Formats: sequence, C-alpha cells, structure tokens
Amino acid sequence: MDRDDPISTFFPNQEDVDLYAVLTLTSSATPDAIKKAYRRLALLHHPDKHANASDAARHEAALRFQQVGFAYAVLSDGTRKERYDRTGRTDEGFEMAGEDGWEAYFADLFEGVTKGRLDELKKEYQGGCGCNS
Repeated sequence: MDRDDPISTFFPNQEDVDLYAVLTLTSSATPDAIKKAYRRLALLHHPDKHANASDAARHEAALRFQQVGFAYAVLSDGTRKERYDRTGRTDEGFEMAGEDGWEAYFADLFEGVTKGRLDELKKEYQGGCGCNS
C-alpha cells in the first residue's frame, strides 16, 4: 500500500482495504445506507462503550472506530467516493487533476479566466490601490 495514501494510516500493515467492507456494505450502497452503517458501527465501536474493557480491547475498539470514521468520510463525500471507486485510493494528490491534467482541473475551478479577464482585474486592482503603473 502506498504510504502517501491516508488509508495506510488507518489500516496499518494491510495491503488491501475495501472501505465498503469496513462499513459492511457493497459498492452499490446508497448515501442513506452509508450513513446508517456508519452510525451503527460508530456506536458499536465508540471508545466510551469500551471504557471498562482491557487495554487491548480498548485499543482495538478505538482503532476500529477511527477506521469506520475514515471509511465514512471518504464514502459520504461524492468527490472522494468517486475517486476511491475509480482508483481504490484515498489520497488527494495528483489524482485530483483528473485525466486531462492540472490545466483542465483549474479551468474547471476558475471558469471564465482568460488573459483578457486577468488584464482587466490587474487594471482594477492597480487603479484601486493608487498604483498607476
């Protein structure tokens, strides 16, 4: 597993992690099913429920609680879920750029940015600060 992928933090020493399986779901689960599974498992593994357990049991419950929370964080976010479904990864590095690269990614973010528009903004900015250069 890639050490840059946050999944390795929550699932140490595991080569293959299925976030749907963590929530006892399949990849066809609806957003409502994901939320229900998360709530059920979060209550089951919440550290407060294991306060009187052995140190090992408390540690295991806390780790499981974090894993369930991480799985929910990824699968409940449409963008992160789509990326996970497509790549099996949870990092948000270069993969965020998509297949068309960073230029297309930023063009989508900042729709309508052109050289002419940038020149207009530059003139507005410089005119507003008294810097007529």
